[in-house]
Amino acid sequence: MLHIKDLNKSFGKNHVLKNLNFSVAPGEVVAIIGPSGSGKSTALRCLNGLEIHESGTITLDGEVLTHDEKSLQTARMKMGMVFQNFHLFPHLTVLENIMFSPINVKKIAKAQAEQQAKELLHRVGLADKAQAYPSQLSGGQKQRVAIARALAMEPEALLFDEPTSALDPEMVNEVLQVMQELAEQGMTMIVVTHEMGFAKEVADRIIFMADGEIVEMGTAQQIIEAPQTDRAKAFLANVL
Repeated sequence: MLHIKDLNKSFGKNHVLKNLNFSVAPGEVVAIIGPSGSGKSTALRCLNGLEIHESGTITLDGEVLTHDEKSLQTARMKMGMVFQNFHLFPHLTVLENIMFSPINVKKIAKAQAEQQAKELLHRVGLADKAQAYPSQLSGGQKQRVAIARALAMEPEALLFDEPTSALDPEMVNEVLQVMQELAEQGMTMIVVTHEMGFAKEVADRIIFMADGEIVEMGTAQQIIEAPQTDRAKAFLANVL
């Protein structure tokens, strides 16, 4: 469903993404790993149109995404984004946060959006937090609300940008459990992560990036247990 060809992105003289090439099939879970500064998050933000790439193509469902507003909106409708720092509206309740985009972007009736939001809260284990505000939640709970909010737009794929990196260690598993359940239900997912256990257990494929390039790509077992390049071996030796 998603095909990236020769993708390049620079910030000034800093060439952040260098000719990225990869595809993602429907229902596939792809984990992107690598050292900080390797371009992993920038790659996700280009897919979602939050960053504008200079060259190369992003093709979604056979349609090449361009930089015009209509194309960007299509990308964001079809590819939900979950950020590491949640980005919830502090003045809205949990329920209102989840209802916001379906009502304002998809123009869904309020009653329908509320019913859907309640179902999604149940799905992520937070049915009892509907009327709470983000400030009353733990980090893990906020991230589960953020996942529910992304799901409310009924995306074809979810993009996760280091979704557990801002969490206390004891809260990581509750978020990873929700992500694992989504994977088991067939959600297409691209996950930038430092959680090697999750990548090994849940990802169908792992992309290892360094210095803006894809260095290795293969099954989780291939990349984690038998990396082929010195760069991947060195990285994994430090994180496993």
